[in-house]
Amino acid sequence: MSNPVRQHYIPRSYLKNFAIPKDKKTFLVDAYNLEAENLIENISTKDICLEKHIYTIETNDPTKKFALEKYYADNVDSEYPNIYKILTDKSIRKVDENQKWQILYVCLSLYFRTPHYLTQHNKITNEILDNTVPYANKEGIITLDYFGKQVTFHKDEIEEVKKEFNIENKTIFHFKHLEQWMNFVHFKYGCVINVIEIEDKSGPLITCDNPVSIRHMKTNKFAGLFDIDSVITLPLDPYHFLEIHPNTYADGDTKINRLVHDKDFAFTTNAITQSNASNWLIGKSGTIDTHFKIQEHYDKPENGEAFVDKAKFRAEEMQRILTLTESEGFSENVINEYKKLEKHPYFKDDKNLKHHIILMKKKGLM
Repeated sequence: MSNPVRQHYIPRSYLKNFAIPKDKKTFLVDAYNLEAENLIENISTKDICLEKHIYTIETNDPTKKFALEKYYADNVDSEYPNIYKILTDKSIRKVDENQKWQILYVCLSLYFRTPHYLTQHNKITNEILDNTVPYANKEGIITLDYFGKQVTFHKDEIEEVKKEFNIENKTIFHFKHLEQWMNFVHFKYGCVINVIEIEDKSGPLITCDNPVSIRHMKTNKFAGLFDIDSVITLPLDPYHFLEIHPNTYADGDTKINRLVHDKDFAFTTNAITQSNASNWLIGKSGTIDTHFKIQEHYDKPENGEAFVDKAKFRAEEMQRILTLTESEGFSENVINEYKKLEKHPYFKDDKNLKHHIILMKKKGLM
Protein backbone atom coordinates (compact mmCIF):
# COMPACT_ATOMS: atom_id res chain seq x y z
CA MET A 1 0.00 0.00 0.00
CA SER A 2 1.36 3.48 -0.91
CA ASN A 3 1.40 6.37 1.54
CA PRO A 4 -2.06 7.90 0.96
CA VAL A 5 -2.53 11.62 1.48
CA ARG A 6 -6.26 11.69 0.68
CA GLN A 7 -7.74 9.60 3.49
CA HIS A 8 -11.37 8.44 3.66
CA TYR A 9 -13.03 8.72 7.06
CA ILE A 10 -16.09 6.90 5.64
CA PRO A 11 -14.77 3.88 3.71
CA ARG A 12 -15.51 3.51 0.03
CA SER A 13 -16.49 -0.10 0.72
CA TYR A 14 -19.41 1.31 2.77
CA LEU A 15 -20.34 4.07 0.28
CA LYS A 16 -20.29 1.54 -2.58
CA ASN A 17 -23.62 0.12 -1.36
CA PHE A 18 -25.30 3.48 -2.00
CA ALA A 19 -23.68 3.87 -5.42
CA ILE A 20 -24.17 2.97 -9.07
CA PRO A 21 -21.13 1.37 -10.78
CA LYS A 22 -19.61 3.29 -13.65
CA ASP A 23 -16.98 0.61 -14.23
CA LYS A 24 -15.21 -2.03 -12.11
CA LYS A 25 -13.34 0.56 -10.03
CA THR A 26 -15.59 3.62 -10.12
CA PHE A 27 -18.84 3.98 -8.18
CA LEU A 28 -21.05 7.06 -8.37
CA VAL A 29 -23.37 8.60 -5.76
CA ASP A 30 -25.48 11.72 -5.43
CA ALA A 31 -24.28 14.06 -2.67
CA TYR A 32 -26.18 16.98 -1.17
CA ASN A 33 -24.22 19.73 0.56
CA LEU A 34 -26.35 20.92 3.48
CA GLU A 35 -24.47 24.17 3.96
CA ALA A 36 -24.57 25.21 0.30
CA GLU A 37 -27.95 23.51 -0.29
CA ASN A 38 -26.53 22.10 -3.49
CA LEU A 39 -26.95 18.63 -5.03
CA ILE A 40 -23.95 17.13 -6.82
CA GLU A 41 -24.97 14.25 -9.06
CA ASN A 42 -22.79 11.28 -9.98
CA ILE A 43 -19.76 12.06 -7.84
CA SER A 44 -17.25 9.24 -7.40
CA THR A 45 -16.94 7.65 -3.98
CA LYS A 46 -13.21 8.37 -4.37
CA ASP A 47 -13.96 12.07 -4.01
CA ILE A 48 -16.22 12.32 -0.98
CA CYS A 49 -15.93 11.79 2.80
CA LEU A 50 -12.18 12.28 2.88
CA GLU A 51 -9.63 14.73 4.25
CA LYS A 52 -5.96 15.15 3.57
CA HIS A 53 -3.83 13.64 6.34
CA ILE A 54 -6.68 13.16 8.82
CA TYR A 55 -5.02 9.94 10.03
CA THR A 56 -1.40 10.87 9.30
CA ILE A 57 0.58 10.67 12.55
CA GLU A 58 2.95 13.53 13.37
CA THR A 59 6.25 11.64 13.60
CA ASN A 60 9.68 11.63 12.00
CA ASP A 61 9.51 7.84 11.70
CA PRO A 62 8.33 7.15 8.13
CA THR A 63 7.29 3.59 9.09
CA LYS A 64 4.71 4.94 11.57
CA LYS A 65 3.47 8.05 9.75
CA PHE A 66 0.65 6.24 7.89
CA ALA A 67 0.15 3.38 10.37
CA LEU A 68 -3.37 4.46 11.38
CA GLU A 69 -4.59 4.87 7.81
CA LYS A 70 -3.15 1.45 6.92
CA TYR A 71 -4.74 -0.10 10.00
CA TYR A 72 -8.18 1.12 8.90
CA ALA A 73 -7.59 -0.07 5.35
CA ASP A 74 -6.59 -3.58 6.47
CA ASN A 75 -8.90 -4.13 9.46
CA VAL A 76 -12.05 -2.16 8.66
CA ASP A 77 -12.36 -1.03 5.05
CA SER A 78 -11.40 -4.40 3.56
CA GLU A 79 -13.54 -6.24 6.13
CA TYR A 80 -16.73 -4.26 5.55
CA PRO A 81 -17.90 -6.13 2.40
CA ASN A 82 -18.01 -9.40 4.34
CA ILE A 83 -19.86 -7.75 7.25
CA TYR A 84 -22.35 -6.25 4.80
CA LYS A 85 -23.01 -9.67 3.23
CA ILE A 86 -23.71 -11.20 6.64
CA LEU A 87 -26.06 -8.40 7.67
CA THR A 88 -28.08 -8.39 4.44
CA ASP A 89 -28.28 -12.16 3.90
CA LYS A 90 -31.79 -13.14 5.04
CA SER A 91 -30.76 -16.76 5.47
CA ILE A 92 -28.33 -15.88 8.27
CA ARG A 93 -30.24 -15.83 11.54
CA LYS A 94 -27.36 -16.42 13.91
CA VAL A 95 -23.65 -15.62 13.92
CA ASP A 96 -20.83 -16.86 16.11
CA GLU A 97 -19.27 -14.73 18.85
CA ASN A 98 -16.34 -13.63 16.68
CA GLN A 99 -18.67 -12.58 13.84
CA LYS A 100 -20.81 -10.52 16.23
CA TRP A 101 -17.68 -8.82 17.53
CA GLN A 102 -16.59 -8.05 13.97
CA ILE A 103 -20.02 -6.65 13.07
CA LEU A 104 -19.88 -4.22 16.00
CA TYR A 105 -16.16 -3.46 15.59
CA VAL A 106 -16.40 -2.61 11.90
CA CYS A 107 -19.77 -0.82 11.91
CA LEU A 108 -19.13 1.28 15.01
CA SER A 109 -15.80 2.46 13.59
CA LEU A 110 -17.88 4.66 11.29
CA TYR A 111 -18.84 6.69 14.35
CA PHE A 112 -15.44 7.07 16.02
CA ARG A 113 -13.25 7.71 12.98
CA THR A 114 -15.13 10.69 11.54
CA PRO A 115 -13.57 14.17 11.92
CA HIS A 116 -16.74 15.56 13.54
CA TYR A 117 -15.40 15.67 17.08
CA LEU A 118 -11.91 16.76 16.05
CA THR A 119 -13.47 19.66 14.14
CA GLN A 120 -15.58 20.63 17.15
CA HIS A 121 -12.58 20.36 19.48
CA ASN A 122 -10.52 22.64 17.21
CA LYS A 123 -13.40 25.10 16.97
CA ILE A 124 -13.67 25.33 20.78
CA THR A 125 -9.89 25.70 21.14
CA ASN A 126 -9.78 28.48 18.54
CA GLU A 127 -12.65 30.34 20.23
CA ILE A 128 -10.91 30.12 23.62
CA LEU A 129 -7.70 31.52 22.13
CA ASP A 130 -9.55 34.31 20.29
CA ASN A 131 -11.28 35.32 23.53
CA THR A 132 -7.92 35.82 25.27
CA VAL A 133 -6.77 38.62 22.95
CA PRO A 134 -8.54 41.47 24.86
CA TYR A 135 -6.74 40.32 28.04
CA ALA A 136 -3.21 40.71 26.69
CA ASN A 137 -0.95 42.90 28.88
CA LYS A 138 0.66 46.17 27.74
CA GLU A 139 3.39 44.26 25.93
CA GLY A 140 0.79 42.15 24.12
CA ILE A 141 1.59 39.02 26.13
CA ILE A 142 -1.20 36.54 26.83
CA THR A 143 -1.03 33.98 29.63
CA LEU A 144 -3.56 31.16 29.46
CA ASP A 145 -4.36 28.17 31.65
CA TYR A 146 -5.71 25.72 29.07
CA PHE A 147 -7.12 22.79 31.05
CA GLY A 148 -4.10 22.74 33.38
CA LYS A 149 -1.55 23.55 30.68
CA GLN A 150 0.15 26.97 31.11
CA VAL A 151 0.58 28.79 27.79
CA THR A 152 2.25 32.16 27.21
CA PHE A 153 2.45 33.87 23.84
CA HIS A 154 2.29 37.26 22.12
CA LYS A 155 -1.11 38.18 20.68
CA ASP A 156 0.45 38.51 17.20
CA GLU A 157 1.42 34.84 17.40
CA ILE A 158 -2.14 33.61 17.95
CA GLU A 159 -2.51 31.92 14.55
CA GLU A 160 0.70 29.94 15.10
CA VAL A 161 -0.52 28.94 18.58
CA LYS A 162 -3.80 27.76 17.06
CA LYS A 163 -1.90 25.57 14.60
CA GLU A 164 0.14 24.05 17.44
CA PHE A 165 -2.99 23.31 19.47
CA ASN A 166 -4.75 21.83 16.44
CA ILE A 167 -1.81 19.48 15.85
CA GLU A 168 -1.98 18.45 19.51
CA ASN A 169 -5.77 17.96 19.27
CA LYS A 170 -5.24 15.75 16.22
CA THR A 171 -2.75 13.56 18.11
CA ILE A 172 -5.25 13.22 20.98
CA PHE A 173 -7.96 12.32 18.45
CA HIS A 174 -5.79 9.62 16.87
CA PHE A 175 -5.25 7.73 20.09
CA LYS A 176 -8.30 8.67 22.17
CA HIS A 177 -10.83 7.60 19.53
CA LEU A 178 -9.20 4.15 19.25
CA GLU A 179 -9.54 3.65 23.00
CA GLN A 180 -13.16 4.85 23.06
CA TRP A 181 -14.01 2.70 20.04
CA MET A 182 -12.72 -0.47 21.67
CA ASN A 183 -14.43 0.30 25.01
CA PHE A 184 -17.72 0.97 23.23
CA VAL A 185 -17.62 -2.33 21.32
CA HIS A 186 -17.20 -4.12 24.66
CA PHE A 187 -20.08 -2.05 26.08
CA LYS A 188 -22.48 -2.96 23.25
CA TYR A 189 -21.42 -6.58 22.71
CA GLY A 190 -24.34 -8.11 24.62
CA CYS A 191 -26.96 -6.01 22.86
CA VAL A 192 -29.63 -7.29 20.48
CA ILE A 193 -29.00 -6.74 16.75
CA ASN A 194 -31.80 -6.10 14.25
CA VAL A 195 -31.53 -5.72 10.50
CA ILE A 196 -34.57 -3.92 9.11
CA GLU A 197 -35.60 -4.15 5.48
CA ILE A 198 -37.65 -1.38 3.86
CA GLU A 199 -40.02 -3.31 1.61
CA ASP A 200 -41.60 -0.25 0.00
CA LYS A 201 -39.09 0.60 -2.73
CA SER A 202 -40.64 4.05 -3.17
CA GLY A 203 -39.05 5.10 0.14
CA PRO A 204 -35.29 4.43 -0.18
CA LEU A 205 -32.77 5.12 2.56
CA ILE A 206 -29.92 7.60 2.27
CA THR A 207 -26.73 7.95 4.30
CA CYS A 208 -24.37 10.78 5.26
CA ASP A 209 -20.83 11.73 6.31
CA ASN A 210 -21.61 10.79 9.94
CA PRO A 211 -23.85 7.74 9.40
CA VAL A 212 -23.93 6.09 12.84
CA SER A 213 -26.67 7.57 15.03
CA ILE A 214 -26.59 7.07 18.81
CA ARG A 215 -29.66 8.40 20.60
CA HIS A 216 -31.84 7.81 23.65
CA MET A 217 -34.65 5.38 22.83
CA LYS A 218 -37.40 7.73 24.11
CA THR A 219 -36.11 11.27 23.51
CA ASN A 220 -34.26 10.52 20.23
CA LYS A 221 -31.47 12.79 21.50
CA PHE A 222 -27.85 11.99 22.27
CA ALA A 223 -27.60 11.37 26.02
CA GLY A 224 -23.96 10.35 26.33
CA LEU A 225 -21.87 7.71 24.64
CA PHE A 226 -22.38 5.08 27.34
CA ASP A 227 -26.08 5.74 27.92
CA ILE A 228 -27.64 2.33 28.65
CA ASP A 229 -30.92 3.43 27.01
CA SER A 230 -29.38 4.43 23.70
CA VAL A 231 -30.33 2.84 20.40
CA ILE A 232 -27.89 2.82 17.48
CA THR A 233 -28.79 2.86 13.80
CA LEU A 234 -26.72 2.69 10.62
CA PRO A 235 -28.10 2.71 7.05
CA LEU A 236 -26.57 -0.22 5.15
CA ASP A 237 -27.95 0.41 1.66
CA PRO A 238 -31.12 1.99 0.19
CA TYR A 239 -33.34 -0.73 1.68
CA HIS A 240 -31.57 -2.05 4.82
CA PHE A 241 -30.46 -0.54 8.09
CA LEU A 242 -28.78 -1.89 11.18
CA GLU A 243 -30.29 -1.33 14.61
CA ILE A 244 -28.49 -2.11 17.88
CA HIS A 245 -30.75 -2.19 20.94
CA PRO A 246 -30.18 -0.43 24.27
CA ASN A 247 -28.14 -2.19 26.96
CA THR A 248 -31.31 -2.48 29.04
CA TYR A 249 -32.38 -5.23 26.59
CA ALA A 250 -28.97 -6.92 26.35
CA ASP A 251 -29.12 -10.72 26.44
CA GLY A 252 -25.72 -11.64 25.04
CA ASP A 253 -27.25 -13.65 22.19
CA THR A 254 -25.62 -13.70 18.76
CA LYS A 255 -28.79 -13.97 16.68
CA ILE A 256 -29.76 -11.39 14.08
CA ASN A 257 -33.43 -10.39 14.19
CA ARG A 258 -34.76 -9.65 10.72
CA LEU A 259 -37.67 -7.23 10.52
CA VAL A 260 -39.51 -5.36 7.79
CA HIS A 261 -40.82 -1.82 7.82
CA ASP A 262 -42.62 0.53 5.48
CA LYS A 263 -41.95 3.93 3.89
CA ASP A 264 -42.90 5.71 7.12
CA PHE A 265 -39.90 4.14 8.84
CA ALA A 266 -37.67 5.06 5.90
CA PHE A 267 -38.80 8.67 6.31
CA THR A 268 -38.02 8.56 10.04
CA THR A 269 -34.62 6.96 9.50
CA ASN A 270 -33.70 9.46 6.78
CA ALA A 271 -34.71 12.34 9.04
CA ILE A 272 -32.34 10.99 11.72
CA THR A 273 -29.60 10.59 9.10
CA GLN A 274 -30.05 14.20 7.97
CA SER A 275 -29.97 15.54 11.54
CA ASN A 276 -26.80 13.53 12.18
CA ALA A 277 -24.95 14.70 9.06
CA SER A 278 -22.01 17.06 9.38
CA ASN A 279 -22.38 18.48 5.89
CA TRP A 280 -23.17 15.78 3.32
CA LEU A 281 -26.20 13.62 2.54
CA ILE A 282 -25.29 10.73 0.25
CA GLY A 283 -27.41 8.31 -1.74
CA LYS A 284 -27.92 6.29 -4.88
CA SER A 285 -28.86 8.32 -7.94
CA GLY A 286 -32.26 9.97 -7.43
CA THR A 287 -32.73 8.89 -3.79
CA ILE A 288 -31.86 12.27 -2.25
CA ASP A 289 -34.47 13.95 -4.45
CA THR A 290 -36.95 11.29 -3.34
CA HIS A 291 -36.02 11.94 0.31
CA PHE A 292 -36.77 15.65 0.00
CA LYS A 293 -40.06 15.01 -1.82
CA ILE A 294 -41.20 12.64 0.93
CA GLN A 295 -40.03 15.16 3.52
CA GLU A 296 -42.03 17.89 1.77
CA HIS A 297 -45.11 15.64 1.85
CA TYR A 298 -44.82 15.11 5.61
CA ASP A 299 -44.05 18.79 6.20
CA LYS A 300 -47.67 19.55 5.31
CA PRO A 301 -49.54 19.84 8.63
CA GLU A 302 -52.29 17.34 7.80
CA ASN A 303 -49.81 14.67 6.62
CA GLY A 304 -47.30 15.34 9.39
CA GLU A 305 -49.89 15.11 12.15
CA ALA A 306 -51.29 11.84 10.77
CA PHE A 307 -47.79 10.37 10.52
CA VAL A 308 -46.86 11.40 14.06
CA ASP A 309 -50.12 10.01 15.46
CA LYS A 310 -49.63 6.68 13.70
CA ALA A 311 -45.94 6.34 14.58
CA LYS A 312 -46.53 7.35 18.21
CA PHE A 313 -49.45 4.94 18.61
CA ARG A 314 -47.60 2.00 17.06
CA ALA A 315 -44.43 2.56 19.08
CA GLU A 316 -46.27 3.00 22.37
CA GLU A 317 -48.60 0.04 21.80
CA MET A 318 -45.80 -2.32 20.80
CA GLN A 319 -43.76 -1.26 23.81
CA ARG A 320 -46.80 -1.69 26.08
CA ILE A 321 -47.61 -5.18 24.83
CA LEU A 322 -43.98 -6.34 24.95
CA THR A 323 -43.70 -5.09 28.55
CA LEU A 324 -46.97 -6.87 29.35
CA THR A 325 -45.65 -10.09 27.78
CA GLU A 326 -42.48 -9.88 29.88
CA SER A 327 -44.48 -9.61 33.09
CA GLU A 328 -47.38 -12.00 32.32
CA GLY A 329 -46.04 -14.31 29.64
CA PHE A 330 -48.58 -15.36 26.99
CA SER A 331 -51.54 -15.00 29.32
CA GLU A 332 -55.12 -14.76 28.09
CA ASN A 333 -54.95 -11.00 28.69
CA VAL A 334 -51.80 -10.66 26.55
CA ILE A 335 -53.25 -12.75 23.73
CA ASN A 336 -56.39 -10.58 23.70
CA GLU A 337 -54.21 -7.46 23.47
CA TYR A 338 -52.44 -8.93 20.43
CA LYS A 339 -55.84 -9.63 18.82
CA LYS A 340 -56.91 -6.02 19.40
CA LEU A 341 -53.76 -4.67 17.73
CA GLU A 342 -54.21 -7.06 14.81
CA LYS A 343 -57.58 -5.43 14.06
CA HIS A 344 -56.42 -1.83 14.52
CA PRO A 345 -56.11 0.13 11.23
CA TYR A 346 -52.66 1.44 12.21
CA PHE A 347 -51.38 -2.15 12.34
CA LYS A 348 -53.08 -3.59 9.26
CA ASP A 349 -49.82 -3.53 7.27
CA ASP A 350 -47.46 -4.20 10.16
CA LYS A 351 -45.64 -7.37 9.12
CA ASN A 352 -43.71 -7.57 12.39
CA LEU A 353 -46.95 -7.85 14.37
CA LYS A 354 -48.23 -10.41 11.87
CA HIS A 355 -45.02 -12.40 12.32
CA HIS A 356 -45.53 -12.46 16.12
CA ILE A 357 -49.11 -13.63 15.68
CA ILE A 358 -48.14 -16.38 13.20
CA LEU A 359 -45.60 -17.71 15.70
CA MET A 360 -48.18 -17.62 18.48
CA LYS A 361 -50.67 -19.52 16.31
CA LYS A 362 -48.05 -22.14 15.47
CA LYS A 363 -47.54 -22.64 19.19
CA GLY A 364 -51.31 -23.04 19.64
CA LEU A 365 -51.63 -19.89 21.72
CA MET A 366 -54.23 -18.25 19.45
